[in-house]
Amino acid sequence: MVMKLIRNYDRDKIADILRKEKPQRVCLIFWHGLGDLVMFIPCLEQLRKLFPDIEIDLALQKGVGQEYLAPDAILISNANQDIDGYDFTFQIHFPMVEHMKGLWTKAEWCCMQELGIDRVSYYPQLPQGQSKLVACHFQATALPKPINPDEATAKQIWQEIIDAGFIPIESLFKHTYFNPVNKKFDFIDSHVRAVPASIEKLIGLLQSCFASICVASGNLPISLSIMPQRTIYLEKEYPIACYTKEKIASVNINDYKKGSVKECLCTMAS
Repeated sequence: MVMKLIRNYDRDKIADILRKEKPQRVCLIFWHGLGDLVMFIPCLEQLRKLFPDIEIDLALQKGVGQEYLAPDAILISNANQDIDGYDFTFQIHFPMVEHMKGLWTKAEWCCMQELGIDRVSYYPQLPQGQSKLVACHFQATALPKPINPDEATAKQIWQEIIDAGFIPIESLFKHTYFNPVNKKFDFIDSHVRAVPASIEKLIGLLQSCFASICVASGNLPISLSIMPQRTIYLEKEYPIACYTKEKIASVNINDYKKGSVKECLCTMAS
């Protein structure tokens, strides 16, 4: 089998070559960013519909994670080589169109200039993803001393949320009764403290999260109302039984056992 890597489409487009050569297997190398891949997926789908007898595979850069959007893609480390086992390998340039001021979309221009098929300009239906946000409320308004974790423990919990594959966000709004002793921990880089507080915003934020991790504060009963099975209580002096008789996940922050929050989140997600 003579394999060919084709990069230039000034004369023949990919569809022209497929009609003339009638290969059995071809691969399209797509070495571009996430947004470009999303726009290109419908183009690939259309090309496959036009040539149902040809196996048309997609090759993506290894280590980027784009295979989440194209689970059948093969992963490669070099965009400038033939790929073994294919009659033809095509390198997709997905050229820019911004200079055309909206005359064509990138997907349309790729169809015209590289694929040689009718223009496609719609977006694919992406996989439905589970929310990866986890709300964190580390500080109580009325009784901070017997309730709040120390900064080192809070930082450990924050990191475990990340290690479990989630995105932590501090869900403390600076409301009317905000206690000035509750200064933001230095490690917190995602928060809502600058946003004007309202109960509606808090409820909306929690409803957008996968889980809520909180001390005995206003966030706790709201979290228990919205997602009791995905609420993790940070217990210091007051047991969870003071606030609910339901069986709720809780961890002891007086003597925090490393990995406890990560384990809870992974169990909830499984």
